[in-house]
Amino acid sequence: MKKNKVVVHLMGHDYTLLTDQSPEQVQRVARYVDRKLRETAITTRAAEPMVATLTSMTLADELFRAQDENVRLKRELLLLQSGAQKEQG
Repeated sequence: MKKNKVVVHLMGHDYTLLTDQSPEQVQRVARYVDRKLRETAITTRAAEPMVATLTSMTLADELFRAQDENVRLKRELLLLQSGAQKEQG
């Protein structure tokens, strides 16, 4: 797959990324991460390296919660599907 060179702007710094994702998707992610970094910087008033660490922890927590919810919903869907099959059979 073709690699795209994308420049993103995070907390006042430019970073050049080489990725197989679309530039639009990379910019979308970068805007989200930048917003989270800035929120953390405002709420904690921590130094920039600590802001990055705290934001990483926040984003990882969001990811794990979303994954847990995804698993829960898949289980619920399987239960509903098996119930529907029992009613038909």
